[in-house]
Amino acid sequence: MKCVLFGEGALMNLARLCSPRVELLGPESVVFDASGLSRVLGTPRDIAREVQRLAIERGVRARIVMAPTTTAAWLIAQAKPAAITVVEGNAGKVAEALALLPVAVLLTVPGLADLAKDVRRQRVPRGRNFRAAPSPMRTSNAGFVRVEAEILTTFERWGVRTLGEVAALSRAELRARFGDIGARLHEASLGEDRLPLTPGAEPRRFVERLLLDWPIEGLEPLSFVVARLCESLSKQLEDADRGAVAVTTRLALVSKAGFERTLHLPAPMRDARVLRTLIHLDLEAHPPTGVTDDTTGLATSGVEAVEIEVEVSPGRIVQGALFVRTVPTPESLATLVARLGALMGGDRVGAPSLADTHDERSNFTQIPLNPHRESTNPQRESTNPQRECTNPQRESTNPQRKRLNLGFRRLRLPPALRKPEAKVAAGPWRSSGRWWRRDGSAWDRDTWDLETASGELLRVSRNRRSKNWELEGVYD
Repeated sequence: MKCVLFGEGALMNLARLCSPRVELLGPESVVFDASGLSRVLGTPRDIAREVQRLAIERGVRARIVMAPTTTAAWLIAQAKPAAITVVEGNAGKVAEALALLPVAVLLTVPGLADLAKDVRRQRVPRGRNFRAAPSPMRTSNAGFVRVEAEILTTFERWGVRTLGEVAALSRAELRARFGDIGARLHEASLGEDRLPLTPGAEPRRFVERLLLDWPIEGLEPLSFVVARLCESLSKQLEDADRGAVAVTTRLALVSKAGFERTLHLPAPMRDARVLRTLIHLDLEAHPPTGVTDDTTGLATSGVEAVEIEVEVSPGRIVQGALFVRTVPTPESLATLVARLGALMGGDRVGAPSLADTHDERSNFTQIPLNPHRESTNPQRESTNPQRECTNPQRESTNPQRKRLNLGFRRLRLPPALRKPEAKVAAGPWRSSGRWWRRDGSAWDRDTWDLETASGELLRVSRNRRSKNWELEGVYD
């Protein structure tokens, strides 16, 4: 018996809990061999219920289909979106269960797209039967989408609408008409597998654990243990040509409490010294939960076991250039950001980002700093001088409220500005927003750019609700 899981979440982990023979069919589907579970759990329906219970316990939303073959389970799952579906019996029972399914589900069988790439247009003598005529498909230059449309059109012209009607046709005639794809469609209509289940290799885990003889109660002694584990992980990553993108540190305290921290890295890296520094700074900024000592920064109960696990990705391939300025490495930048976060606080270190608002005073927000989020290719940078800001504005963090009398062509400023007169440069520009909110963040104002008699450029605005004038900034 084969069990196919469709859904979202850790389907591969769920399947490996049931059987070591697991194959990935797609991004949201896996299949595993459930033949050996009958001795432990009983009938196929009992096995399906046990798999459903495991999925519920682990928060995985999955549909479970059990059938003698993988193809039969796949086709039934595509046509019948039930929580549990079980098909038992020999090949005749399987063909009977598939007979009433629509013919369109045949085109969802895994592997058809690969067969379409191998098909070539071949001229054969025309047969007496229209089903044996040469194929009009041109799959050498067309994609699988075109092949799907031509197959469905041909079946509709023949009056074939169900899998049972496809199974009643001759496999040799379908091969002559559609090539190897036609033979595979006839096999799928009977629920036959072309290839046996090929178990996939279990992904390698990069994890190091050390059980201490004596508890550690300080951050500095713990850093030596972390350095030892990082050196071992760095050697494994180098042998596998992988880089760490996330580091998870788990501490087992003497009080039987657990502590876990996950640190996401800006770029794949495997330098042992950099990993140790990042983990050390992260533990210093976020000590284990519980009673802590001000001098050590760790729980007074002590640490008796340390485990470090990394999530990996393929190693980085960096190509240097002769005429491009060398930028700091991701390891150096990650260490610098971690040190700044430990010194100033994690919420005070970041990069500016444009906010989704038209409010000029709050159009920037802070996001986590990731220097390698965008490409640093200098050829993509704009060299158009017209796009550069020739008059950068020095905005006031606390706009000053002024009483101004705005005329049509001239503006009288208050004595506080020590500028008796100013000319209207441009404006007004009216902007408003967040009128639907009641937290006081709504704005409605008119804005002008002014040039004073001495040549100074100002940005002033008038609140249309309070009728107050505010000096927003000065252009440099």
